[in-house]
Amino acid sequence: MGNYKSRPTQTCTDEWKKKVSESYSVIIERLEDDLRIKDSELIDLKQVFSSDEAFQKVNLNYRTESGLSLLHLCCMCGGNKVHIRTLMLKGLRPSRLTRNGFTALHLAVYKDNAELVTAMLHGGADIQQVGYGALTALHIATIAGHHEVGTAPRFCDMIIICPVAKLLLKFGADVNVSGEVGDRPLHLAAAKGFLSVVKMLLAEGSKTEVNAQDNEDHVPLHFCARFGHREVVHFLLQGNFELQPHSVNIYGDTPLHLACYNGKFEVVKEIVQLSGTESLSKENIFSETAFHSACTYGKSLEMVKFLLGQNAMSINHQGRDGHTGLHSACFHGHIRLVQFLLDSGADMNLVACDPSRSSGEKEEQTCLMWAYEKVVVVTVVLPSSSSSSSSSDCSTTQ
Repeated sequence: MGNYKSRPTQTCTDEWKKKVSESYSVIIERLEDDLRIKDSELIDLKQVFSSDEAFQKVNLNYRTESGLSLLHLCCMCGGNKVHIRTLMLKGLRPSRLTRNGFTALHLAVYKDNAELVTAMLHGGADIQQVGYGALTALHIATIAGHHEVGTAPRFCDMIIICPVAKLLLKFGADVNVSGEVGDRPLHLAAAKGFLSVVKMLLAEGSKTEVNAQDNEDHVPLHFCARFGHREVVHFLLQGNFELQPHSVNIYGDTPLHLACYNGKFEVVKEIVQLSGTESLSKENIFSETAFHSACTYGKSLEMVKFLLGQNAMSINHQGRDGHTGLHSACFHGHIRLVQFLLDSGADMNLVACDPSRSSGEKEEQTCLMWAYEKVVVVTVVLPSSSSSSSSSDCSTTQ
C-alpha cells in the first residue's frame, strides 16, 4: 500500500493522462505522416487514379519511401472501389503495413472513405488486423471521431452518426478488441468525448462491455470522468448498461477520484447525483477519498463545498495514514482552501503518520509540518479569528 507522501510530483492520474494524451497524439501523427507524400509524386499518382489508361500501365510493385503500396495510395490519391477491387484481384495484399504500422484499411477508415472501406472488406481485407499499437480499424474510427457533433444541440446527436464506424460494425468488427494497453474502442471514444460514437457502440443489441478494463483497470467511465466529458458521463450513468460507477483502477481511484483530482466539477456533480455517494467513502492507495482528491487539486472551493455538502464524510476524516483534507491542501500550498477548511471546522492538530522513514518508525505529522516540508508559505489562523475568503479560486504560494 502506498502512502500519500510517496507520490511523485505529478499524481498517478496526471502521469496516466500524459501517457494517454501522448499515445493518442502519436497515433494521429503516424497516420498523418503516412498521408504525406512529395508534391511531384502526388501529382503523378493522382493522374494514375484519374486515367484508366495510366492505371492499367502502373507498376504493381510501386512503393513510396514510407512503404505505401498502391492500395494505400488509392486511399489518398483519388482512387475508387474499382481500383481497390482491381489491385486486390491482381494480388496486392491488404495486410501490408506501412513503416508507421498501418494497413490500407486503417488509412481508408482514417480518411472516412466508406466506399473504399466497403470495397476492401468485400475483397477479403481482415477487419480485425492490427497495426501500430495493436489497433484495429475500429479503434482508428473511434479515435478519429468523424462526424462528431461538437457544439451542436444535444437533440441533434442521434441524427449524426459515424458512417465508417457503423460500416465496420456491420461487417462484424469486434467491439471489445483490446489495443496494446488494453484500451477498447469504447475507452477511446469516452476519452475523446465522442458522444455519438459512444452511443453507437452501446446501441441496442450491442455486445460492447461497458465495464471493460484496460491494463491499469480503467473502465471507460474513468476516461470520460478524467477528461471532463460530462455528456458522456451522463449518458453512461443514465443508460441501462449495468454500469459499475464505483469501479477502481490499480491505484484505487474511482471515476469520482479522477474527476476531483482534475477539477472537473460538472462531472463530479453528475456522478454523485446519478450514482449516489458510495464513491465518496472509497480510499485509493494513497489514503485519499474524493474529498482528499479535491483538496489535492485545490483550485475549486465550490467542488470542495459540494462534496462536504453531501454529508457523507466529516471535514476531519482521516485516511488510513491519518492525513486529512487539510493536510492535502497544505502539502500543495492551496492557501485559500486552507483558510476555508479552517473556517469550516478543520482540525489543524490531527496528525498523519509517515511510514517512509528509513528507521522504520512512524513519525506523526501535523498539517503545518506538511506545509513546511514543501516550503509552502501558509498563514494558519485559528477559526475563531479568521475571516472567510470570498473567492472561489484557491491559489498556491511557494
